[in-house]
Amino acid sequence: MHDRRFDPRHAHRLLGREREEQWQPRRFLRDIGITAGHTVADLGCGPGFWTLPLADVVTERGNVWALDVSPEMLRILREQQPPAHVRPVLSAFPAIPLPHHSVDWAWAAFIFHEVLPHPVFAAAMRRVVRPGGTAAVLEWRPDAASTHGPPRDHRLWPEQIIEWLEAAGFESVRVGWRNEDTYLILAT
Repeated sequence: MHDRRFDPRHAHRLLGREREEQWQPRRFLRDIGITAGHTVADLGCGPGFWTLPLADVVTERGNVWALDVSPEMLRILREQQPPAHVRPVLSAFPAIPLPHHSVDWAWAAFIFHEVLPHPVFAAAMRRVVRPGGTAAVLEWRPDAASTHGPPRDHRLWPEQIIEWLEAAGFESVRVGWRNEDTYLILAT
């Protein structure tokens, strides 16, 4: 197993009520601009913590591509019986096996730090996002107040991700939100 990847044996940690209350994912996703009818690539979807809320937000008028490197994580997602507009896909990041310009949003929640090389992953995100679409990267701060999340030496500074996304061809890249533990980068 790649030493930066989340261990699928701990998938239950990603689906608890406490995490749901902390993130309120449906509200969070709506607040950043994801709406009914959008097509979203949930990159590193894991067991579906963000995938199922994405499906609710985009409604049956949209689509959610749920991509993960772990067959076990995708199995757990399927066991939750996602709606038909969720399409699980086994992936080998940094490559993203979707057509060029096929999604309105590339959603990468707590995965960017896991995928090497980072610039190749950023370029793959740019390739799949439609003109006018958005890549959203939610990540852990290296200087976080909390001990939750990956080891500190795996975490990335926002400036690093911004640099890689800009080099990949995104024209407007900015920190859209941050708290004491995490931050969100939006790239269009």
